[in-house]
Amino acid sequence: MPHASAAPPGTRLAFRAAFGLFLAVIVFSVAGSLLLNAAPAAASAALGWIHAHTGLTMNELIEGSTWTYMALLPLLTFLLYLPQLGPRRSLLFLAWGSAVGAAAELVGTQTGVPFGAYAYGDLLGPKILGHVPWLIPPSWYAMSVVAYDLARRLTRGAWRVVLAGAGLMVLWDVALDPAMSTAFPFWRFEADGVYFGMPLANWAGWFLTSAVIVWGYDRLLGGLRAAAPGATALYAANVLFPVCICLAYGVAWAGVVGLAALAVPLALLRLRRAEEPRGAGRREAVAA
Repeated sequence: MPHASAAPPGTRLAFRAAFGLFLAVIVFSVAGSLLLNAAPAAASAALGWIHAHTGLTMNELIEGSTWTYMALLPLLTFLLYLPQLGPRRSLLFLAWGSAVGAAAELVGTQTGVPFGAYAYGDLLGPKILGHVPWLIPPSWYAMSVVAYDLARRLTRGAWRVVLAGAGLMVLWDVALDPAMSTAFPFWRFEADGVYFGMPLANWAGWFLTSAVIVWGYDRLLGGLRAAAPGATALYAANVLFPVCICLAYGVAWAGVVGLAALAVPLALLRLRRAEEPRGAGRREAVAA
């Protein structure tokens, strides 16, 4: 297994600081959504005060918090795995996950394969070739590395890890797609699908794309040597965010299903830890 280069000093501190900001953006977005729906008069007054003192409109606040969230997500993953991957392999992981994600999205938005026919709106900013927002491909990298890490804790064997990693990505999408296409229009499907407007083929596309990305991490780029502290929290935060958006914007059942989807890997991870011999996790880290 290749050896990682030394990570820059302060990497862990930088991760904690960025994760704190990441959680603050999530809390701000969820609180704003709840206020808009539960107390529109109070929300209007708050937005008026913000506009009077900062000049920011509601759309600018939504775009700003969304872009900050989307930019922090790949940064957090990069910082989290930098100590064991080193700068060179970290950049290779980033390039591979983003490139495969971008390719799948560009093909998908123009042909409907493999996700079903869909198109992005303008809330996520400028687009690659006018179709896919630049912020989208790095998010494939960000969550797929975390899913790969968690999959390695749940099972053994190259193909089982690839399939488990792809499955964890699909579980993330259980609440993400309803939140971002039905509750909030970041993208839209051209046909009215059976799952909150989403065609079930979308999950097949997610699984296939994620499996290719995870396979590349594991087989082409040397894989991960040890579990990263903070990976479970990062995964859970990214699942809970769209769950909360679903609950705030009247897609409650999607939020409930998303919570159930999150409970599955968390329960399996807990069970797996309980089955490990005492000190096994520590010995693995030392051996790495």
